[in-house]
Amino acid sequence: MKNRVIKSIVASSLLFSVVSPVLADTTEDLINALIVKGVLTKQEGNLLSKKAEAENNNSGKVKFKKGGGFSIESGDGESNMKVAGRIQLDYRNFDSPQGTSANSKAADGFDIRRAYLGVAGTFNKNYGYKFTGSFGSSTKLDEGYLEFKHIKKAKLRMGQFKMPMSLEERTSSRFLNFTERSYVNNSSLTAGKEVGIMLHGTPAKGVNYAFAIANGYGQNVDMPDDRADGLEFIGHIDTDLATRNKWKNKVVHLGASYSHQSDMAFSSSGSYQIKQQSLGKGQEFFKTALSATPTDMKRSRYGLEFAFAEGNKKFQTEYANASYDTNLSGSQDISAFYVDVGIMLTGESYSKSYKSKSAGGKFDRIKPNMNFNANTLRGGAWEVMAGTSKFDASDITSTSAGLKLASSTGNTNEATSYRIGLKFIPDPNTRILLSYVDTDFEGENKSIVKSGATISDERAINLRMQYDF
Repeated sequence: MKNRVIKSIVASSLLFSVVSPVLADTTEDLINALIVKGVLTKQEGNLLSKKAEAENNNSGKVKFKKGGGFSIESGDGESNMKVAGRIQLDYRNFDSPQGTSANSKAADGFDIRRAYLGVAGTFNKNYGYKFTGSFGSSTKLDEGYLEFKHIKKAKLRMGQFKMPMSLEERTSSRFLNFTERSYVNNSSLTAGKEVGIMLHGTPAKGVNYAFAIANGYGQNVDMPDDRADGLEFIGHIDTDLATRNKWKNKVVHLGASYSHQSDMAFSSSGSYQIKQQSLGKGQEFFKTALSATPTDMKRSRYGLEFAFAEGNKKFQTEYANASYDTNLSGSQDISAFYVDVGIMLTGESYSKSYKSKSAGGKFDRIKPNMNFNANTLRGGAWEVMAGTSKFDASDITSTSAGLKLASSTGNTNEATSYRIGLKFIPDPNTRILLSYVDTDFEGENKSIVKSGATISDERAINLRMQYDF
């Protein structure tokens, strides 16, 4: 009897070492069957079950999540890797004349707006990482960073990542109110993805802070030269009063950001430029040059953000201002704001999509009350949005000292856009968006000139199909 038990244990141990990571339930059924048939006693079966469980816990696990994607996790749970990706396929139609060279991206047609694939996760419990590549019109690193998470309220991140400015910028492109961001989100006003380092955390429930130091010149851009060595310093704080006060089914988000950068780069020809495009990748209407070569250039930026949501209704707004200071003219300001309102027609709650932790609170994935069923044509979430956005650079004219319009006729310094959108969310990972944008070019010239055509306004339709995992 003793020899039979020993042989059973040895044979089972060899079996468990091979199949336990994927066949734990089958192994347990096998042990129960051996007990029923009298091959093993109940005590012997329990011994084998414990051994199987121990072997399984020490093995890695592959987990598939609903909606696509998978993750790999170590047996002790302290290391993992998640594979994630997204694709956004667009069709755009514009009613204004289109350019043929530098402005060719505004032409009617189809576009792969974004195609990302990457990995993210944790190793040894206290270290995080993320590496994502962009494979749209060009291949480049989108984000890549390492994070030290030993102190939960003071995490340290280094690499290329989103800077902690603007609620709309922190919100993933997967979950925007419309197909494109507003005028608040452009390189002249808001820091986007930069190379740098950031300390951030959630010191109290519903409160987030972040402090970052970055190069200040955008994604995948190093410091341009040794004469312009002023790093950009960025600070952010936000709170959700609903989270702090346990107000159910609500979001009351307040936030503020500030950044400063000295010794900014400008070329020897004095042609430092700031670019801004109208919504939906439309006509470029604002571009600057320098009236002369400055001896120094500084930039200070700040932003204010507010969002209120109750049940299936949402209100969101932001204001941003950038002050460019040169020895040629002193301070020249650029500002922008947007106001968006939305309603989930099918009753989903915005508060369930709000994330109150990270480097800043933000809105995330909407989960339909019921996924779309192609057989019954029922389910899915429907949302309507409306909003307006204003860009104002009236300090920068065709004759101003310091920064000036690059062309007195080809550009203008103000624009206002009005937009409406309809969104269908069949399931949490899929979206179909339709946006209509009406832009009026205002300010000094009240129009722009592209390829010989004078354009005073632009109307655009953007249709997007999106999937992410």
